[in-house]
Amino acid sequence: MSTKSTALVARAGRGKSAPVSITPAGLALVEELAGEGQDFRSIAKRLGINHQTFNVLRKKDEALAEAVERGQAVLADEVTHLLLKAARKGNVVAAIFLAKARLGWTDTPQPKRPEVAVQINLPGAMDEAAYVRMVEAEVKEAADGDA
Repeated sequence: MSTKSTALVARAGRGKSAPVSITPAGLALVEELAGEGQDFRSIAKRLGINHQTFNVLRKKDEALAEAVERGQAVLADEVTHLLLKAARKGNVVAAIFLAKARLGWTDTPQPKRPEVAVQINLPGAMDEAAYVRMVEAEVKEAADGDA
């Protein structure tokens, strides 16, 4: 491992399987590279670690996750400002994209609340004689159950 990489990561032991942590200098580099729009594979390579190791660390190490988020926020702000500048100069596509991405606008109307469909199935109509037989059967069944 090069001297530059050693300052960016710290290994708790020898060998490639030793646990790795990102140093403060490494966190600063991660933030800078994320702000430049670098892919996680490229960032991991600059740190001198495998991209899979970087992804595992990013999920476990809150400081690393925050460095990535800060860098990506800088990039998002820069892109937003460039789009806004283009929109203000009359670029309609940039204006539409900003309205959708930043303001949540849409060109298809959204329902204000979801519609609920309720279906109730009723039995077919009974004639009076069938109804009386049904009621008498239920009364008899209830009486037999009490006995």
